[in-house]
Amino acid sequence: MALTACLAFVSLSASLGAQVAATPTRSNPAATAKPTKKQKVVDFTGSLGFSQTNGNASALATNVTNKVKVTLAGWSFQQDLAFFYGEANEKVNTNFWNAGLRGDRTVANRISVFVASRYDRNVVQGIENRFQQGFGVTVKAVEEPRQKLHVALGGSLFSQQLTEGSVAKVSRAFPAARAAVDFRRQLTDLAYVQQTAEFLPAIGDTASSYFVNTESAVVAPLSKSVGLKVGYVIRYNSEPPTRNSVQLRAMDTFFSSGLTLTF
Repeated sequence: MALTACLAFVSLSASLGAQVAATPTRSNPAATAKPTKKQKVVDFTGSLGFSQTNGNASALATNVTNKVKVTLAGWSFQQDLAFFYGEANEKVNTNFWNAGLRGDRTVANRISVFVASRYDRNVVQGIENRFQQGFGVTVKAVEEPRQKLHVALGGSLFSQQLTEGSVAKVSRAFPAARAAVDFRRQLTDLAYVQQTAEFLPAIGDTASSYFVNTESAVVAPLSKSVGLKVGYVIRYNSEPPTRNSVQLRAMDTFFSSGLTLTF
């Protein structure tokens, strides 16, 4: 009988052990939660495109762009550059520079303030040098993993120097209001489309003048860090300068394609 009782006890213990093993246990949410993705401190994107034609006609085109963003404890600092240069039959037909520095400070959920400084040069449109000092507020209207929409309002102060022989209606220095949007949509982890636009109406004695600047970009990855970028830039000046008694065109466009590097 003792042997029978012992066998029964072993059988009962094994049955209870199997039930405990089969019963799901409540896991610690903190232990099973996915680790938060660490935000990158430095983001860099650069692109380069080049083409050349020789023979019955000669042409050369170069485009270089880059963006660097540094994020630290509620602050973000950004530097960007766009350069387009072209020649046809040994004559310069494109010489455009656009570079800027910007600092943003988060002051509330999805709201930040910024100060910015820009430089641009567009010889074909009669602009030898133009400086822009700006400030404003940015609202993150949409901030999702796959897409974002930022809206900015603020003001700018322009100071410009025209090319030799060029005359403009606007003053050498003038203030302007600024409204801008920045939309980006991730198609995959590495591919995306982006559209930016800004409207800058002059204020004061040059109130009839305004600028519209847009940039469209599509990036398709070739590898984790290298991709193919296609871009289209528009620069519109409602009252372009007159050079040597010839009215310059109000709009310049720049189409570019090339390799882009991101890390």
